[in-house]
Amino acid sequence: MSSPAPRPARPNTRRPRFFTPMRIAALMVVLVAALGVGYVSYQRVSAQPAPAVQTTTVRLGTVAVTVAASGSVVDTKQSRLSFGSSGKLNELPVNVGDSVKAGQTLATVDPAPYQTKLDQAQSALRQAQIKLDQLKASPAAVDVSAAQAAYDSAVAKLNDLAGPPSDSSLDSAQQSVDSAQAALQKAQNDLATLQAGPTQDAITIAKADLAKKQAALQQAQGEYDKVSWHPDVAMLPQALALQQATIDYQSSLASYNQTMAPPKPEDVAADQKTVESAQASLQAAESSLNELKAGAKASDLEAARSAVAQAKAALDDKTAGPTAQDVALQQEAIIVAQTNVNQAELDLANTKIVAPFDGVVAAVSGNPGEQVGAGTAVVTLVDPLAVRVDATVDETDVAKIAVGQSAQVTFDALTGQTFNGKVIALAPSGTVQQGVVSYLVSVQLDPAKQVLPAGLTANVTITVNQKDNVLVVPNRAIQVQGRSRVVEVETATGIETRQVQVGISNDQLTEITSGLQQGDKVIIPSTSTAAPRVNVGGLGGGLGGGPGGFGR
Repeated sequence: MSSPAPRPARPNTRRPRFFTPMRIAALMVVLVAALGVGYVSYQRVSAQPAPAVQTTTVRLGTVAVTVAASGSVVDTKQSRLSFGSSGKLNELPVNVGDSVKAGQTLATVDPAPYQTKLDQAQSALRQAQIKLDQLKASPAAVDVSAAQAAYDSAVAKLNDLAGPPSDSSLDSAQQSVDSAQAALQKAQNDLATLQAGPTQDAITIAKADLAKKQAALQQAQGEYDKVSWHPDVAMLPQALALQQATIDYQSSLASYNQTMAPPKPEDVAADQKTVESAQASLQAAESSLNELKAGAKASDLEAARSAVAQAKAALDDKTAGPTAQDVALQQEAIIVAQTNVNQAELDLANTKIVAPFDGVVAAVSGNPGEQVGAGTAVVTLVDPLAVRVDATVDETDVAKIAVGQSAQVTFDALTGQTFNGKVIALAPSGTVQQGVVSYLVSVQLDPAKQVLPAGLTANVTITVNQKDNVLVVPNRAIQVQGRSRVVEVETATGIETRQVQVGISNDQLTEITSGLQQGDKVIIPSTSTAAPRVNVGGLGGGLGGGPGGFGR
């Protein structure tokens, strides 16, 4: 008989017990250890001293709001000196860097042309003055006599024209006609003779003279041939006689050819012009004779009467003296002459460049002997003690700056020195560089005893707002609570928080307008190191690790 099948084992569904006596004992040990560590840490923290409280006393002081800028030194007293008159540069005795005094001659051009113009202008002035003196003086007897003679002559001419011609006038006119007729006859004869050619007598004389000169030449040639063998034949009388006979023959031949030649056209034309001129003279003489016989023309009588009137007026002027208008005109002429003298003196003075103030020569241009024009700068003079500082400020600060504000200026090259000044100009428009807008501010320095070269880098601090004798506290004493500002005040009963109203402030101080009084002590919060924290998380970690460390 088979044995029965074994019964399956029942699973153990009972959970192990967590809080066994052993585990409870272990937890108690850990808890005691954690409490011990926490107590020790607390004792260490509580044993450190509390930080000291820093206070300051509310006092009366000055709050100044400033704007910083940078710039450079610029000359304010600079002159580019030039000649008022052009010319050749004579002297340029100064060099760059020379110190000069006001009134010192710095350069000159040749004054000779301008001295000549001045001499001429002065002479014209003297002449104008002499004429005025003559007008004002009594008329000279000789002038009166000359005016009387001119008048008498004009009257006599008028009378001659108005009356019948005199016998002498008729005879003179007739003689002019006869003379013109004779001249015409001679001119006509000369033209006819020229056109007819040479006469037989002239030809005979010319041929005889040519034959005579030819015979003399042949004879001289024969005498010369007899001595031609002589070495010095050129020095013998026969050579000289031959030379002279040759000259005489050539001259006689030319005369003969001229006699036999027909008249030249230009000679005929010249004689014809002579005939025409003689005919015109005869016509003029005959016309004058006819006019004289006919009597004076109305126009001639009118002209003669006008001449008499003019002569009478001139005589009256001489006897009556100058009019007020004549004197006034001559006085104006003197004024013009004096103006010309003044201009000439100015032009002469402008041949020099004179220093207008004490300074230093900054630049020179030109060399002696060169031509320089009026208005061309030759010397640049600066006053190194008269300078200003041009600085640039950011657009965020420009609205704070105004003309008249005080400024302090320092220079990197002058360590430890501060120069006072004030704002004298503010540019109305800004300058954009790389997207940044800046404005130019000019600061006039107080009179300096030290030379400040142009271009020297300057650091400018402009005081844009300042209040004196106001309550001030350090900025660190003020705290912000919402929209209010408060300070902590140390009182006899403890620390009190007060709300305050503030005015202007700078990077260190703030003006207090209400909420504090002079003498109050306010607390300045100090920055201190935080106390070490106790790491109580170790306790939780230990407890959490217990179950995992105590078996399964």
